[in-house]
Amino acid sequence: MRVWLKTLIIFVCLSNWYVPSSQAQDTLTFSMAQNAAPVALAVRIVESAYDQLGISITKLPMARSRNILTASSNEVDGIIAGPKLFDQEFPFLTRIDVPILQIDIRIFSCNPDLLDGNSVTQKRWGRINGARLLSKYTEGYDDVWLGDTFQELFGMLKLDRLDAVVGPQIALDIYSNHDDRGCIEAVGGSLGQVDFFHYLHSKNGHLVPSVTRVLRDMLDTGKIKEITDAFFGPNAKKRPMPGELEETPDIPPSSDSATQGFN
Repeated sequence: MRVWLKTLIIFVCLSNWYVPSSQAQDTLTFSMAQNAAPVALAVRIVESAYDQLGISITKLPMARSRNILTASSNEVDGIIAGPKLFDQEFPFLTRIDVPILQIDIRIFSCNPDLLDGNSVTQKRWGRINGARLLSKYTEGYDDVWLGDTFQELFGMLKLDRLDAVVGPQIALDIYSNHDDRGCIEAVGGSLGQVDFFHYLHSKNGHLVPSVTRVLRDMLDTGKIKEITDAFFGPNAKKRPMPGELEETPDIPPSSDSATQGFN
């Protein structure tokens, strides 16, 4: 009788202590940098991946600096997407080694002859405040406006308050879905392409193999391309501005690599 009672007590204790992984991980919270243009597409891809794993995710948009601090303090389960910079400078983040999207850095202007001549550095430039990947392209320039959103920067271009804006092509694509792009066009060649990856906090290391497997399968089978095509396609729903939830004489870059960071 005593042996049976002891066995029952142990079983009840273990039953209360053990929670199946699928139940314990039914919801994850990921931070996402506000006003970072690639995030809108990355959210669609990451949501699809976790849906296949039976895990729902919650998005937490915040300022760029706060985005990293929140992940480092264990408040969230990871970051929706970012460049390789993150795993170099923030060891508490684990990069899922499958590129989920690639951004193309361009110069935008209403003046197709912007890059002609020798006065490029004296033009009125604009870029997103805090985006280190973009800052190197205007380093040493005389007049650089640091905007909070691409909506602000492109609006200033159309009003002739800026001569040029540096940013990813996806930023203009998303803007054009909400507003008339007017005279704005990309000028000159590409300044570089940067791959973006999904990141998990190190506390979720047990999820890395399964998330990697799903994202790799999505890449190999064309599912990521399908999501990307639908995102940009003519029949796509109106896309959220970055940070919202449903939420040439080329400019010579510095010696840093193009993956220095877009965060």
